[in-house]
Amino acid sequence: MQVDTRKNLLVEIGTEEIPAGFLPPALDAFAARTGEVLREKRIGFEAIRTLATPRRLVLWVEGVEIRQEDLLEKVMGPPKKVAFDDQGNPTKAAHGFAKRNGVSVEDLEIEETERGPYVCIKKRLQGRPTRDILNEVLPTLVSEIPFPKNMKWEASGFRFARPIRWLLGIFGDEVLDFEIAGIACGNKTFGHRFHAPGSLEPGSGLKDYIEALRGAYVVVDQDERREAILSQARSLSEGAGGRLLEDEALLELNTFLVEYPHCVLGDFDEAFLSLPEEVLITVMKEHQKYFAVVDQDGRLMPHFIAVNNIEPRDETLLRRGHERVLRARLNDARFFFDEDLKRPLEAYCEELKGVIFHKDLGSLYDKVERIVKIAAYLADLVAPDKKASIERAAYLSKADLVTEMVGEFPDLQGVMGRVYGELSGEPKNVANAIYEHYLPTRSGGEIPKSIEGAIVGISDRCDTICSTFALGMRPTGGQDPFGLRRHALAIIHILEGFGLHIDLKDLIQKGLQVLAEGTGLTIDEGELTQEILEFFKVRLKNELVQRDIRPDTAEAALRAHFDDPVDAIMRAKAIEAVRHRPEFEPLSIAFKRCMNILKGQEITSFDPALLREDAERGLFDALE
Repeated sequence: MQVDTRKNLLVEIGTEEIPAGFLPPALDAFAARTGEVLREKRIGFEAIRTLATPRRLVLWVEGVEIRQEDLLEKVMGPPKKVAFDDQGNPTKAAHGFAKRNGVSVEDLEIEETERGPYVCIKKRLQGRPTRDILNEVLPTLVSEIPFPKNMKWEASGFRFARPIRWLLGIFGDEVLDFEIAGIACGNKTFGHRFHAPGSLEPGSGLKDYIEALRGAYVVVDQDERREAILSQARSLSEGAGGRLLEDEALLELNTFLVEYPHCVLGDFDEAFLSLPEEVLITVMKEHQKYFAVVDQDGRLMPHFIAVNNIEPRDETLLRRGHERVLRARLNDARFFFDEDLKRPLEAYCEELKGVIFHKDLGSLYDKVERIVKIAAYLADLVAPDKKASIERAAYLSKADLVTEMVGEFPDLQGVMGRVYGELSGEPKNVANAIYEHYLPTRSGGEIPKSIEGAIVGISDRCDTICSTFALGMRPTGGQDPFGLRRHALAIIHILEGFGLHIDLKDLIQKGLQVLAEGTGLTIDEGELTQEILEFFKVRLKNELVQRDIRPDTAEAALRAHFDDPVDAIMRAKAIEAVRHRPEFEPLSIAFKRCMNILKGQEITSFDPALLREDAERGLFDALE
């Protein structure tokens, strides 16, 4: 009869409602750390899966070995010549070494090392039962799940995202025996807080567990919840004659806000459609977590989709509740909009003088003045015919930050600047640049479409980088509170996207000069310029490697000349494109030899008439 040496592990941590944004990274970290610990403990397994709802985190490990792997331990002893005499008889040293390790001299082995032959013993340490090890490591594993914020709620001082209310732990058909925060592990879980609040025994298999909870109004698999929300929302939108305005971030948020998703379609007054669409969508998303509905042409319709955590007894009552709350929010938004429009956008610039950007860097108005000067410098270089509109967009770039609407909805910065700019009579290219200068908003995101938006965006980020470096607030390790790495990459992406061959060194020096003039800060321009350049170089090298350019190729391209990022990127791509060709290595060797021959030499002139060989003249013609 074959003995099964593997079992499955099921662990559930039951909690108060954990914030939705905490859960996706926690699940990834929980799975990764579990795998690390099992490997460290020499416990084999086949697969790890993590699931979560707002009230539970679940760990499923399939095919876990029931015993820890035996460990073959080697203990080195004295040199062979010390342990044995010339006749091969064990000496006192050999007997002493054997006795200390609980073996006889007959168990001693000889192993060749760099220092010659040495005596050693090899001991097999028998693996422990996995169940015992799990009882020891699971409390620590749970405590190591990372959350943005933790709390304490009981005497032991255990910290977790939210209070733990129950623990389920089953290995095979055995209930585990561990305790966390005064809660003993058992074999029971709990259903939906309102629909099925009682306890239940879900069994030990993953399928049984999922089905048992489904019967208790809990869809524990987040992928299944996600698809249920998407399917219901699409169907309701189509039933209203439109289609769902899909939003991946909002979908994930709702997925982890509910245990048993139920979508309803609601309506709002068509009069609100006179507000900018971005305002309506933001109000629905940020305040209410609602999805918007659009028609087949992408225009907003007076409908929304709300995701609920209950199956209502009265759907109409539930829908009216959502509509009432949204109506109040939209009325607030209309009030903010009407109040903001009582003045032109330019009038808000003066209010920036009362908003501190940083105590050593002045107000937001001071920052805007620096952006304008840097933007004017760049405009002279790459777009002198657009200089006036670039300076105007730079001056208005932060005006919307002190409006009522952006004060209530910070995500609308730039968006409202564009809207209010157009309604204030600003040229369309200026209004668009106010919005575009924030692009890209994420790594790999959309860059500005206009040169005006590109230059204002570069200028804004250049000032931020120069300012923070001047104050000694550089990114360290995983800490980058001012997003300087993101700003540097955005500058690189914009330069590349527009093919702008701008000397970074000159740009940084200009930023530092403008900063010193505007703030009175004492700045070591040379040292700071080199430091910021090196910061950009590291960012660009990482970016090239992420694009599948080999690290040594990236390093070679950047070492040759880095100040022009666009040129450096093209150089790296060109090198990578020919590296596989057979002539590349001989050419690189020949080039290196030439460089060594010319090391320390200064070539002041060149006379092509002195060339004698056809190959020499051909090379000269190619270079010309």
